[in-house]
Amino acid sequence: MKDIENFALTTGCATMGEASRKLGISQPALSDSIQRLESDLGASVFYRSRQGIQLTPRGRLFLTKVNDLLSSIQELDMDRKDQNIFGGQSISIGCHVTVASYCLPQALSTLQKLAPDYRIELRHDLSRIVQAEVQHGRLDVGIVINPVRVPDLVVSRLGYDTVAVWEGASVVDPQTVICNSNLFQSQSILKKWKLRPQKTIETESLDLICRLTGKGLGYGIIPTKAVELSDENLRQVKSLPTYKDEIALVHRPEFGRSQPERLLLEAIRSAVQCI
Repeated sequence: MKDIENFALTTGCATMGEASRKLGISQPALSDSIQRLESDLGASVFYRSRQGIQLTPRGRLFLTKVNDLLSSIQELDMDRKDQNIFGGQSISIGCHVTVASYCLPQALSTLQKLAPDYRIELRHDLSRIVQAEVQHGRLDVGIVINPVRVPDLVVSRLGYDTVAVWEGASVVDPQTVICNSNLFQSQSILKKWKLRPQKTIETESLDLICRLTGKGLGYGIIPTKAVELSDENLRQVKSLPTYKDEIALVHRPEFGRSQPERLLLEAIRSAVQCI
């Protein structure tokens, strides 16, 4: 039965490596499982190539029977499934560390109540890299800022944030701006800022920008949600330009069909909308 379940999940993946990650087992163990199944059937269920895997005609026929079987088992075993929803499956989520800080605690708390056996893998990077990893199948879900709409991804808007110029409660050095000038949001604000400071303190850490701004070392260009997460007493400089960020959920079209995947997506949407 385990070999059959492994086969069913593998059919939704592009490679054996991707399937093994989702199942939480090694790739050799998954390969052995599929080979046992093929030996019992007396036929191959997958075409294998450098580009990945595809179902053979016998594999497609067998998948139809497997889906019927698994549906019947699910109906007969709902009580057990309530306590074993993930069944060892792991789902990977990618997002910037600041985005993770304000949305994942509530999302995972909700998920824990719905599926106590949940298994999550977190990865943190810039939004554009997270989206690329989801698009290439190396991440299951991404929570990204200002996503690019592409045909092979589902992009769902979760909400908005505002990037603005902030100052601390103490005396501010008017000749210094603290930011990550590699970000488009910072570039847009700096371009519109008349008589902007000539000195820049560069850092990729939003937490550090908040702390330096709080010490009065300059004006900080910071997303509002990052300010709210910090313990700094900062105030927005209302007279200066701002940039509106879109927060979005991205995943491939085939993701979200299983119960664990649906529960995760619902938990993330609920968490961000409550912020």
